[in-house]
Parts: sequence; C-alpha cells; structure tokens
Amino acid sequence: MSQQSQKLTTTSSPKTTISIGDVRYEINIDKIPYLSTFADFQAKAQPESTELVHGPIPLFDVALKGIESGYRQCFRSLPIDLDQHRILCDTYEFLGVDVLRGQSIDEIFRDLKSARDDYDPQERREIKGDKSKPRDAAFKLLYLLLLHDFKDDEKKRAKAYNIVLYVVSHAATFKWRTRSVVRAAYDERFSSSIKQTAALDKWEKKDPAKLAIEDAKDVTTEEEESDDYCFSDYSD
Repeated sequence: MSQQSQKLTTTSSPKTTISIGDVRYEINIDKIPYLSTFADFQAKAQPESTELVHGPIPLFDVALKGIESGYRQCFRSLPIDLDQHRILCDTYEFLGVDVLRGQSIDEIFRDLKSARDDYDPQERREIKGDKSKPRDAAFKLLYLLLLHDFKDDEKKRAKAYNIVLYVVSHAATFKWRTRSVVRAAYDERFSSSIKQTAALDKWEKKDPAKLAIEDAKDVTTEEEESDDYCFSDYSD
C-alpha cells in the first residue's frame, strides 16, 4: 500500500496524518495555519475523502523540524547556503508560521544573550547556561535579516550590525553553520564600513580541522550546554 493511500488518522496528541509530496507525516497542524486551513477546506469540499494530500512544499521537512524541536535545528539540517535558508524562510511565510512571534530586534538580542554561564558560590562551581534559547533566537535573527525591510532605518541597521557581531564573536554558543549563514545574510543585506568588516572578520575561524570538529559536534540534541573543546566566547 502506498503512503498516500493510507487513511487520514488523528491521534490523541492530536496529530493529523498528511502527505506532503510523496512523504507521509503525522503532525499537529494547529501549529501550521496554512495546513490547518487546508485541512478544513478539504473536509468541507471532499467530506467523503479518507486522505489528506498536498503537493510538495520546499524544505517542508526542515521547516517541520524547526517547528517541533526548535528553530536551531534548521541550521543543523541545511548546508551553509544562504539561498537554501531563504527558501526555508519563504516556506515559513507560506505556511503562516509566526517565526518572530512579534519580537522586536531588541527582544531577539536579549534572547541571544540569555544563556550566559553562572557561578554557584555555595557549591563553588560553574553552572552552564542553556543554549537552546539563544540558538533559536539566532534563526529569528536570520529570518529578520532575510525578510525584514530595514530601508530608511539607520538605527535598526546599526542594531543589526551589533547583533551580528555578537553572534560571530560567541563561537561557544553559536556554531560554525549559524555564524556563517548569519554573517552571509548580513553581508548580502548591508554595506559595512572598512572598520565594521574588520571587526566581523576578526572572529572568523579558518582552521579547517577545528571547524570540522565543531561541525561534527553540533549534533541534533536537546543538550544545549556550552562546549569546552573548541572556541571560547568573546568577553563583553
């Protein structure tokens, strides 16, 4: 029996079985406004149908991973290719997913800085900060850089530079793929001064062996603590 011939089922999660292209998924479509509307329309237009089938949606598998497991997974799922990330952001737009959730650039910056390590004076030990929130925020920053209109807003442009500089200078929090794609998006969108370019270039890691180790260690996991094996963060 083909994937598309299997019946539409709903579990207690609740999750809906839907085929996107030739891939069958079980997802909570309430998190994806477009698919929720599509399912409602199909139910009214074809009430006798036992299948929910939609044509291919570019990078839907990656988009779904971001929705279900955090947007940081998107960096891990794609190569360092700005065009691929732009397609992904367009897919989120098409699906009606509110990636930014109304956050301003200042609020995104606050989230980027939210995982600093702490020290417990009673136990005399360092407490590693949870990196999931800033890593998710890095994708929101990318989304903003690719789709937001910054024209005639010099203040936001200056903030964008400072935030990108923060990301590229904190290698222990933001991994190689994240830093590279965010920097590429900024460079495509804005013209930097010689001084700004030099400041960004200062933090670019070029040792292939170290980058290979860093990339290999950046696995899809919910354990988002700092990594001690590689680069230390820039001290503010």
